Amino acid sequence: MSSSGKTLLVEVGMEELPSSLKEEVFEKFEEVFLDVLRSEQIIFGEHKVLGTPRRVTILLHGVEEFQRKQVLEVKGPPKKVALSPEGEWLKPALLFAQAQGVEPSSLFIKEAERGTYVFARKEIPGKAIKEILPQVLKKALSCLQFSRSMRWGEGNVAFVRPIRWLVALLDDEEIVFEFADITSSKFSRGHRFLCPGKVAISSAETYLDTLRKAFVIADPQERRAKIEELLTSCAQEEGIFWLRDENLLEEVNFLVEYPGVGVGRFEEKYLTLPSKVLITVMKHHQRYFACTDERGNLSPHFMVVLNRPADGSEIIIKGNERVLRARLEDALFFFHEDRRSSLSDKVDKLKGVVFQESLGTMWEKTQRLIQLSRYLAQKLHVGKEKAQFLERAAFLAKADLACEMVKEFPELQGYMGRVYAQEDGEAEEVALAIEEQYFSPSEGNYPKTLVGSVLSLVDRVDTIVSSFALERIPSGSEDPLGLRRLAQGLIGLIINKCWFLGIKELIRENLSLIAEQGFVSFDEAVVEKVLAFLLTRLRTFLLEQGINYSIINAVLGIPIDDIYEVYLRASALQKLWDAEKSVLEAVLTGFTRAYNISKNFDGSANVDEQLLQEEIEREFYQSLLRFEKNFESSLKEGNYQKLFEDFYTLVPVLDRFFEKVLVMAPEEAIRKNRLALMKKIVLLWHRFADLSQVVIQEENGGS
Repeated sequence: MSSSGKTLLVEVGMEELPSSLKEEVFEKFEEVFLDVLRSEQIIFGEHKVLGTPRRVTILLHGVEEFQRKQVLEVKGPPKKVALSPEGEWLKPALLFAQAQGVEPSSLFIKEAERGTYVFARKEIPGKAIKEILPQVLKKALSCLQFSRSMRWGEGNVAFVRPIRWLVALLDDEEIVFEFADITSSKFSRGHRFLCPGKVAISSAETYLDTLRKAFVIADPQERRAKIEELLTSCAQEEGIFWLRDENLLEEVNFLVEYPGVGVGRFEEKYLTLPSKVLITVMKHHQRYFACTDERGNLSPHFMVVLNRPADGSEIIIKGNERVLRARLEDALFFFHEDRRSSLSDKVDKLKGVVFQESLGTMWEKTQRLIQLSRYLAQKLHVGKEKAQFLERAAFLAKADLACEMVKEFPELQGYMGRVYAQEDGEAEEVALAIEEQYFSPSEGNYPKTLVGSVLSLVDRVDTIVSSFALERIPSGSEDPLGLRRLAQGLIGLIINKCWFLGIKELIRENLSLIAEQGFVSFDEAVVEKVLAFLLTRLRTFLLEQGINYSIINAVLGIPIDDIYEVYLRASALQKLWDAEKSVLEAVLTGFTRAYNISKNFDGSANVDEQLLQEEIEREFYQSLLRFEKNFESSLKEGNYQKLFEDFYTLVPVLDRFFEKVLVMAPEEAIRKNRLALMKKIVLLWHRFADLSQVVIQEENGGS
């Protein structure tokens, strides 16, 4: 792409864009505009997408003045009627060249789908950019589609928000086009309150400076840096520190066009609330930043990002203080109300909290969690004390959903359960587990305690199995219950905790409990569907870990439902692939020869030693027996590296066997015995993986 050329500016002004839609809008705006420009053979260099809540803008530098010229090959008449045996162009070829506006010298012969034809090579010069841009820009805007769109006026156009103005400039030249009944011009808009009305943009290069003078910082990075600078300087003036929150920073950045920061206060009595309650009230409901003192304790201050300089905003700050005071007063009331009874007393109230339609209440789910926790405590050998903690945590796991605080602030579920459990004097591991069940392993946030880890696992399993039992299964991009994310977290949790666990039996146990409660009938087909779903997510997890696709196919190619075991086997194969490929290749070659020659043999793998005629086949048989004995112990111990090293030493003997022995001997008994010997190799390895699916030739395969 060229670094010289012109600068193209396109700004779409609209009603305020919700910050939640910002990411989608910016990504699609960039993607669609660039795709359309490229499809129209427009050459450009660097580009940048800018914007505020009221506008989204693309700036492209190095835009060439003309489209890229196109070279086309146009098919003409068949060769047999267009070219003489002497190589001269005949009349059909000459007429074809004339029709295409090219000299006969530009004609050539080329094979096509249905024979050999004459072709003409034509160069189509590019048009001037300023001539085609009106149509191109209108096309780009017409191609934009969003997950949530609006119609306005006569409803002819759907866009993320109603469009109020359009700016299009090529350097300092206006590009005039019409879209959504708005005609583009060089006039943008300044800040809604500080500089209302039109603002003339003299050129694309002066766009940012011109808007800055109109109290609009259009560059999101510049605007965010300004917010952080103001937060820090205002905090220093007050002798406090603001609590950094990346998500909140990103959100407030797209709530303002020209930021200012104000500092408000609240009564110290509210500091008696749990810290996360205070922070949640400030962040989720008011989009305020919480503050701390020099010791890291919350201070009775908050910082609010304003859409204007803070000077003269005292009335606004006072209004924010009043709103926050009301919110905190509610939170304090809920906290005291919740403390009037213990967390365990609230479990019975879960009978009024719906889990899923047709799946009963959270009380029924709690009963399943208790039973599943007992089941896993035995399977994972957690010990008597941990088992008691686990059962208690399962009993209390969902109790805070009946609390007033969580009803008002759902994002505090789990956290409030921990706080109330601690207030009630529950064991610390029980209290922590109540909160840790909601951690997100799919995002790398794993529970720290054993009890929390098991509780997190059974909670995820129960939601997945329950949903599948009622055929609420993810389809395509539809996954309203977030089951894929739950499954990915479940897999990450099992692998992170190094748990050997037969997941199929856990699914079966879970489905039995649901059936016992009368919500569904037990159906083994549901067990298989859930298992297949989890193994599909496991495949995705392993691919993301850099495991070669054919290795994953090999390990999942045998009946296996232990997620951690699959991970270990795939990792062992990948390690060989990466570091000892010669060993892996030799093993695969030996295995493949045995597999190919015996794959159609339907007999047993029982070898009759009396029928071994050649010395080399007797030698190989004895070597194979030793390998089989070592295979058993290595597989049991999880020493997968040794499996391959042992077979690697066996490969030379196997090679000599194939050189000197005719497996497909004419005598039926001898032939079947030798095939049984080969099948013995295959069946042994099939206890580890289906090695026939490993594609060693591909360095970087795709799924």
